[in-house]
Amino acid sequence: MVPSAPDMRHEFWDERWRQGQIGFHLGRPHDWLVDAADRFPPQARVYVPLCGKTVDLVWLRDRGHEVFGCEFVAGAVRDFLREQGLTAATERRQAGGGAPFECHRTRGLSVLQGDALELDPGLIGGPVDVVFDRAALVALDPACRNRYVDGLHRLLRPGGHVLLIAFAYDQTRVEGPPWSVDATTIERLFGDRFFIETLAVRAEEGNPRFQAAGVAEMEERCCWLTRRD
Repeated sequence: MVPSAPDMRHEFWDERWRQGQIGFHLGRPHDWLVDAADRFPPQARVYVPLCGKTVDLVWLRDRGHEVFGCEFVAGAVRDFLREQGLTAATERRQAGGGAPFECHRTRGLSVLQGDALELDPGLIGGPVDVVFDRAALVALDPACRNRYVDGLHRLLRPGGHVLLIAFAYDQTRVEGPPWSVDATTIERLFGDRFFIETLAVRAEEGNPRFQAAGVAEMEERCCWLTRRD
């Protein structure tokens, strides 16, 4: 049987983690997150989709926020807890649609191991104030994008925000993942239900695979999105 696009995506990222091909991982808080931190409401509920083992989770928690991460690669979750020296209480939960999750809870921080496309507010005790998407959207198969954005809209309280970091490149030269998400795509996906403010744009050097395909650099974009209702 030919696997569906989501299954193929899972296999791709599982393999990347097994082989240690995680050049996207930063060992420090993302600079655009630090720059935008004052925009977050005090003691906000913050959701970080496809979080991997990012240190942004702990950085946000240490600023007084209640933080929820979601990651389907179990090894990434284990690495995060080990590298951060966290002892977590673990329990199994189920989304409203029946999808299984394993929730690892520690002070001010929960990491759910499972499919972010299946996450619903009931799994994390209600809506969130801010979503921090650093390269989550670009990691998803394009066929999943509308479903993903629908999920973010459900998870956010009215007036809530998304801090979105994505990048764009010449998709004709190399295929994702990660996939190109340009300003036009952001407008198409979010414009009907979110106000979009561009905070920063810069050129970033392409990774070795992209450079080998002739993509020397990518345009990285940071947007602050506000749910309209």
